[in-house]
Amino acid sequence: MNFDPYTSSWREQVPELTLVEQCWQLKSPRGRLLTCGVFRTLAGLEVRCGYGEDGLIRSQYAVEIGTARALAAVWKAAVVQKGFEEAG
Repeated sequence: MNFDPYTSSWREQVPELTLVEQCWQLKSPRGRLLTCGVFRTLAGLEVRCGYGEDGLIRSQYAVEIGTARALAAVWKAAVVQKGFEEAG
């Protein structure tokens, strides 16, 4: 991969995230939908939590899918303590 700073940017060369598994969706006290999922990236698996595609709040890489699911469960428990409820 060649990078020419005069004709291109890094953003153009980064592939999109691929959703592997949606872990959960919770509704905030104000009614906003917070989602958490496991995504495949060039670096491996990444757990991402946020309000829609552009509203990323937190992300962390995981070694394998079991670790990613456990991390998502910890995040869910923390959010539920803040008053979020199951969406649906």
